[in-house]
Parts: sequence; C-alpha cells; structure tokens
Amino acid sequence: MMNQKNNDTANFEKIGIDRLNALSDGVMAIALTLLVLGIDIPDDHDFNTEGLNLFLLKLEPGLIAYLSSFFIIGVYWIIHQKIFHVIQYTNRNVIFLNIIFLFAISLIPFVSKIKSLYPLDELVVIIFASAHIIIGIILFIIWKYFTNHPELLKSSISQQKNKFIGISILIIPMMCILAVIVAFIDIQIGTYLFILIPLIHLFINKWEKALN
Repeated sequence: MMNQKNNDTANFEKIGIDRLNALSDGVMAIALTLLVLGIDIPDDHDFNTEGLNLFLLKLEPGLIAYLSSFFIIGVYWIIHQKIFHVIQYTNRNVIFLNIIFLFAISLIPFVSKIKSLYPLDELVVIIFASAHIIIGIILFIIWKYFTNHPELLKSSISQQKNKFIGISILIIPMMCILAVIVAFIDIQIGTYLFILIPLIHLFINKWEKALN
C-alpha cells in the first residue's frame, strides 16, 4: 500500500514539458526583442555636419551591449533547447528553477541598457557580467538536476554529451568572470570579451560534432 502511494506521488510530479518550453521560448523571444530598445540615437548628433562614422562611434556602447547580450541569450536558448530535447518529463523543482532562469533572462535588457549608458564604469561591467553568470549557474543546476534524475529523461545520456553540455553552459560564466577581471585593466577590451562567447560556443559545437 505504501509503495503504491509513493509511486502515485512520483507519477504525479512528472509534468509534461510543452508548456514550460513555450513559456521559456516566449520570455527569451521578448527579451531578445527588447534589447534593441537599449540603443539610443544620440541627441547631440548633427547629421548635416557629422558623418556616418562618427554617428556609429557614438552608438558603439549601445551596439556592443546589444550584440553581446543578443548572442549570449541566443546561446542560452540553444543550450536550453538541447537540454529539453532529451527530457521527457519535468517536475515542480525544475519548473521553479526554470522560472528563476527566465527571471534572470528578463533582466538582460535592463542591464544592457545600463551598460550602454555607463560604458566606462567597471561596476557596470560587474553588474552586466553578474546577470549572465547567474543565468549560466541556474541553467547548469537544471542540467545537473536532470542528469541526477534519469526517470525524467527520454533515454540515458552519454558521458560525452553530459560533458559537452556542461562545458557549453559553464564557458559563459567563466568568460564573464574573465571579462570583469580584464575590465579593471582595460574596460574596452573587457567589454569586447563578451562578444567572444558565441564564437567559443560555435567552436565547442564543432568540437563535439567532430568527436561524434
């Protein structure tokens, strides 16, 4: 009787992933769309006397914050899809973790806007990096939760796949930490390091495919 009750409880906590994926895709799509609003047209620009090059230079802080955040969120979306592609069920714990993940994603347009307004402030780089680090850590926790609960998976995960997904997630927080350190030496170089994250992700993907 007790075993039957435990089985019923376990089955009750297995929840389909369709609505969770739909919510995740929606929040990330909205965050990606809102990012472009962080690029402001300079009020002090005179198009009659100043050229396009100078105009683009004035836009640079907003463009860098936009590009880096857009592609980093894009990388997180790809990894999120990879994770939930091998998942058959979720449960309340994962739903709660995923809500925190989406909350952090929703903050990215805000921190990107701050980064564009204060491009030469090291504290802003810390805030910008911290938001991305939190997202990466939460996503890594979600992945580890699934690997520790194989009853939620469609099938067993190979050690190699487990390794590469883990690396794909953690490379973003690691690069963000490096960017913060470099920013205290040269804030411009530190800021541009964020743009390298999607390129590193592409390299990891090619590496994974080459080994398969």
